[in-house]
Amino acid sequence: MITAGSSTVFPLSERMAELFQQEGFAGNVTVDSIGSGAGFERFCKTGETDVANASRAIKDGEVESCKALSPARTPIEFRVGTDALAVVMSAENDFVTSLTKEQLGKIFTGEFTTWNQVDPAFPAEAIEVYSPGADSGTFDYMIESVAAKVLPKVDEKDDLKGAEEKLLGLAGAQFSEDDNVLVQGVEGSPYALGYFGFAYFTENQGGLKAISVEGVEPNQASVDAGEYPLARPLFMYSDAEIIKAKPQVAAFLYFYLSNVNDNIVDVGYFPAPADALKGSLDALMAAMSGEAMAPAADDAMAMYAPDAVEGDVITAGSSTVFPLSERMAELFQQEGFAGNVTVDSIGSGAGFERFCKTGETDVANASRAIKDGEVESCKALSPARTPIEFRVGTDALAVVMSAENDFVTSLTKEQLGKIFTGEFTTWNQVDPAFPAEAIEVYSPGADSGTFDYMIESVAAKVLPKVDEKDDLKGAEEKLLGLAGAQFSEDDNVLVQGVEGSPYALGYFGFAYFTENQGGLKAISVEGVEPNQASVDAGEYPLARPLFIYSDAEIIKAKPQVAAFLYFYLSNVNDNIVDVGYFPAPADALKGSMDALMAAMK
Repeated sequence: MITAGSSTVFPLSERMAELFQQEGFAGNVTVDSIGSGAGFERFCKTGETDVANASRAIKDGEVESCKALSPARTPIEFRVGTDALAVVMSAENDFVTSLTKEQLGKIFTGEFTTWNQVDPAFPAEAIEVYSPGADSGTFDYMIESVAAKVLPKVDEKDDLKGAEEKLLGLAGAQFSEDDNVLVQGVEGSPYALGYFGFAYFTENQGGLKAISVEGVEPNQASVDAGEYPLARPLFMYSDAEIIKAKPQVAAFLYFYLSNVNDNIVDVGYFPAPADALKGSLDALMAAMSGEAMAPAADDAMAMYAPDAVEGDVITAGSSTVFPLSERMAELFQQEGFAGNVTVDSIGSGAGFERFCKTGETDVANASRAIKDGEVESCKALSPARTPIEFRVGTDALAVVMSAENDFVTSLTKEQLGKIFTGEFTTWNQVDPAFPAEAIEVYSPGADSGTFDYMIESVAAKVLPKVDEKDDLKGAEEKLLGLAGAQFSEDDNVLVQGVEGSPYALGYFGFAYFTENQGGLKAISVEGVEPNQASVDAGEYPLARPLFIYSDAEIIKAKPQVAAFLYFYLSNVNDNIVDVGYFPAPADALKGSMDALMAAMK
């Protein structure tokens, strides 16, 4: 299988190709870094490649070239991520911290050739420009979004051509399709200025510094907020006939789209919006089946826009999922929903009770999967409910102590299990080097999915084996029976308790740690810290899925519930990291959206 194109998309596609082979693909995956334009030429003019990587959308002329091939190709666009273009200087530069788009435009069109023309306070040294070549989508993006904006207006085509000629004609400017060449050039002089994809900056930031643009630094927060002015989509392109004729291409594209969000931040880029990634998977499914694409989501779902529905939405359940659902409810209302969205934090078990026993709520939030007995309670309601599971994210459970604690940095799952079942009651039993002080335990209550998770994954593991049901019951009884232990469904109560003593130990969702880490510290488990990298890599041993549940009849009878769930699933990945959690795998999120679409029919 052969892919070629954008040097910006290259490190992401290279990562996905390596993982694809690690998962068992025995063939070769070629990933060439030649620039977006050259990639489209190989895909559309010579037909040499199966997939084109691009940091810009395909142009009309390139589409026509694809059509003229024999057999003809019809490019299918797959959005795979978002890049923030980094404007960089040497780490030795001590006079530039931020530039405006206008200043950049005048540099890249030759109006400014020395730094004191940019700002009289800067030295009268020549500006040394390092730029991707004209085949690069990064070059095209700089031309379109920056350089062409400072030229006298003629028409768009001439503006772009004129800006391109001026940049390519800059005296002394260095051009390369290899971003590593640009990195080395910029590192070598405090007067050099360059630009390339953010991933190349993150890999080389020891010798470089990223310049703010319009006063905004390029980082995940500014890109997610839509504040950084040089952010752009990243794509792959293929063709339906290639996908149907070559199962290895279909398999690679499916693997790529299903796993890209678990890897893209590590590579140095940012996730695509959830609806864009879902659209890419839908396009792939359509190409693989030969079926026509469904209407665009925006058109098909117009009747479910936040400002097109009315009524109330009632949700309750997990205190872990609470901050995420609260954020999504606030955004839903900001987008025009005039009704009320109630989000109660009462624990997963109590949430299922309200949803399945009393039928009071429309949506149950849960940090564990629903249990068989809860499903039976739902069925026994009148009218009966059939819970539909929607995976919305991933939580790393944080084991925490006071920031004042100076003797614990890491614990094993076995040590935690013995603490939470009462085998260890003082710290010197955990480790003889620790003080002989009583362990003060702070735990979510028995209605909490967090409590259930700690019982199942840690506490029950250290008890003598009987059978799973008795193991769990025994571990639960031991934790609930710990002398002096404090239990609460309100994680803020646990935070305050743990902060108050250097001998206290507690646990709750990672979001509550991130909100309160000034007074807390997170303990490594099996030597692994809870963070995005360790969760994404599957290394942190206390990570778990997060869910919301509803019912098809509720969804069909209450358009406001359908609209809220659609909004939630479409936008959760743009917000989940800020809340303190981690995205669900792309295929799980797509499965949730598919389940919602099926329920709405």
